[in-house]
Amino acid sequence: MSVSASQAPVLSIDLTRCAQWVAKVSAVIIALGVVREIVIGWIGLDTPLKELRHIALDAELSLPAFYSAVLILAIGAALMVIGRVVRQTGGVDARRWMVLGVIFCLMAVDEAASFHESLMMPLRNAFDLTGIFYYSWVIPGAIAVALIGAYYLPFLLRLPRRTALLFAIAGGAYVGGALGMELVGGAIENASSKATVAYSISILIEEGLEIVGLTLFFYALTDHVARVWGSVGLAFSARALATGDTALEPAPAQ
Repeated sequence: MSVSASQAPVLSIDLTRCAQWVAKVSAVIIALGVVREIVIGWIGLDTPLKELRHIALDAELSLPAFYSAVLILAIGAALMVIGRVVRQTGGVDARRWMVLGVIFCLMAVDEAASFHESLMMPLRNAFDLTGIFYYSWVIPGAIAVALIGAYYLPFLLRLPRRTALLFAIAGGAYVGGALGMELVGGAIENASSKATVAYSISILIEEGLEIVGLTLFFYALTDHVARVWGSVGLAFSARALATGDTALEPAPAQ
């Protein structure tokens, strides 16, 4: 029995509530990371769960890394949906919304696979980098941020003031953590080691700023949708193969 478009079930997603849940989960993720550093600093690495790596904010294949990758991917998907809506409603900058969505999806892949870290050793050895550039991937990272920022500055200025301000604060927090505090962490490791209180604090600030920036950016997107359109409908459709499709019929006997 077929169902007409008017009778099709509708899936409604409350973006405001989604943003609230994202904020709560982000707070839990950061809190777990802080607790981990306190426990490690208090009793050392010899804990019943070893070094509690799975809740460490800077560890790969950990809960924070997985959460960040999923959140970045969700932001990328939301950006592309907004871009499509802008195009359908005849608005401006639809392409920039879509491109930004693609950039975030690529960031999600990098967050999960850490491709950027493969640049560190070649650059460090080639240019004998030390100090704040010990984590040498920050150099191409800063160049990429500068180019993207220059490209998106006119776009930012055309956005509603509230949205533009939220985007700027969120972007500043994320870049300040991902690049700014990475400079600090690199200098600390180069001067001493990772097994120091100073390095642990720098990691907490770095990863905390990244998660806060992503959380605020997600909220900014939901807030923008609510203020500009009120709601956005998503429709999923599929075409059933006809039972009489000749491609599926057996060949006649010879």
